[in-house]
Amino acid sequence: MNRRDERSVGELLLDADFTTRQVLMDVTGEDAPAMLRTWGEVVQSASELWATLPQPIRGATSPIDGVTMGRLESMSQGMHRTQVRQGWPGDGPAAARLLHVAETLTRAADLIGRRGGHIRPTDTAVRADLDAARMRIMHTLYVGAHGVGVAARQHVADVELSTRGKSSREGRGVPRGQDAINRLAAFEQLAGAYVGNRFARAAQGEQVRGPYGTERLQQALIGWDIQAHRTLAASPTAANLLLASRTQAGIATAAGAILHAGARTGHVDTDAYEHRLAPTVDATQVAWTHVASRWAEMTSPADRTDLDLVHAAGELRAAVREVAHDKTTWARPDVMAGRVDLGEAAQHLQQALSTAVDVACVIRDIAAEDTNLTGPARAMSHRASADVDRAVDGGQRGEDVVWVTPGDVYANRTVAIPEPVRAGLVDATDTLVQTAGNAMSAAACLDRVTQDRPPGSGQEPTTSHGRRHEAPTPMAQHVPRAARP
Repeated sequence: MNRRDERSVGELLLDADFTTRQVLMDVTGEDAPAMLRTWGEVVQSASELWATLPQPIRGATSPIDGVTMGRLESMSQGMHRTQVRQGWPGDGPAAARLLHVAETLTRAADLIGRRGGHIRPTDTAVRADLDAARMRIMHTLYVGAHGVGVAARQHVADVELSTRGKSSREGRGVPRGQDAINRLAAFEQLAGAYVGNRFARAAQGEQVRGPYGTERLQQALIGWDIQAHRTLAASPTAANLLLASRTQAGIATAAGAILHAGARTGHVDTDAYEHRLAPTVDATQVAWTHVASRWAEMTSPADRTDLDLVHAAGELRAAVREVAHDKTTWARPDVMAGRVDLGEAAQHLQQALSTAVDVACVIRDIAAEDTNLTGPARAMSHRASADVDRAVDGGQRGEDVVWVTPGDVYANRTVAIPEPVRAGLVDATDTLVQTAGNAMSAAACLDRVTQDRPPGSGQEPTTSHGRRHEAPTPMAQHVPRAARP
């Protein structure tokens, strides 16, 4: 199902930045070849987007110009020429998430080209918004370059370890990888010098639209649920299951933030929030995170995620950010209450927590019954051994079984998941179904206890009886993909 992307340029830039941060959180050495093949596309898309932004008027005091971006593009082109000449990393799949970043930046450039002709950077607010956009682009490149560099360093270390004592031909990836590491470090230093300590200050100039009620949040939650069910029914791959689990964890995090704001401003009963909602929503977020880490171990750099699922997840993040974020952090409770009716938002989140139970059941059934589940041999061997050791520590009798052949491990082939891995996955998803059900039951109280106070009243509830009123973990923090040994 192809949906029209209704996100603004600012939301697209946030999505690109979000994705590079996510890559940095869980990148491994095995990702390096694909990432090096794709990095040039990211830089080219960023440069083209930069060029479409209206330039500062003559005499403006903005320090932003095209010099740094031009230098970065030249460095990227030089890296590409070297890769072609050396034949390394050679042909192969692209890195899906970096490809998504490039496509997102291209989409933003197209949007400006079609709709931004009227923008004239004469107004102070407009100039600040443009400066924020350029800073966001540069920050995306800065974080992205660091992520590719981390992968390259791990890849070189892995090659050195696996080719020790072997021919120079087998170890030729080491000097070539080291060259890429050095050039990426130079790229990162240049982009980092531009970002400096000005990122948060520049981000304050972002002009954020809306929200206009809670309709977008409601539609995004519904759209995500429908698409998740469609995708998992048609293509229950590890990559799709990973994104589904990560996004459900993000929904739980967003629910915690918005319900927390509702409790602070009198739209949600404080006692119900503290004693029922907060503990169960936190627990379901942890359970989704754990299940996501399991699926992450089963992915490989060549895996592709369903584009409709990616779009639905991106729209959901944008809708949550519109309600609950203030530039680079969570919005204060009174700010959220001034934007939307938090009582209505709580009702939409109640429905999302309810439908999450069915998504959890679908994922549990896939874990238990799908015979086509596979994963990289090294990660599967490591996970099987860890799960067997855990069972032995728990008092179960262990068996001396080779779950993945040495040949498969050496070549890191894609293999069917071993039985201990499936058993651990089923245990994790069983726990998920239980915690999601608990959150659904707790959220049912929102029908009865959402207080009838006018939106934005700002009335503070009585002193908390529970354990927290601090801001919850942002939705933009990611579920890390476990390293594949």
